[in-house]
Amino acid sequence: MSPIAAAKPLITRARALSLYRQLLRSAMKMPTPNRQNYVIRKTRDEYRANMMIEDLEEIDFLIRLADTNLDTVLVQAEHLTKLFNDNSRNSDL
Repeated sequence: MSPIAAAKPLITRARALSLYRQLLRSAMKMPTPNRQNYVIRKTRDEYRANMMIEDLEEIDFLIRLADTNLDTVLVQAEHLTKLFNDNSRNSDL
């Protein structure tokens, strides 16, 4: 086995853990506790459900999916925060 092939699982594991931490941190950017808790619970459940997968192709797919989910959470957090802030300003008028 080449050194690159041997290092692939370690790199993949590091990337998965990095995405996991980023998703948990991004949950705190959601504007309400319910949304924060949902993202945290969903992230934990998905990672627990898939932690025993050994097929590198499937793991690569799941990492790409997690990366897409992270982007989605960040966009939703920004949008919903803006929406909540706009609504609170309008209610003050």
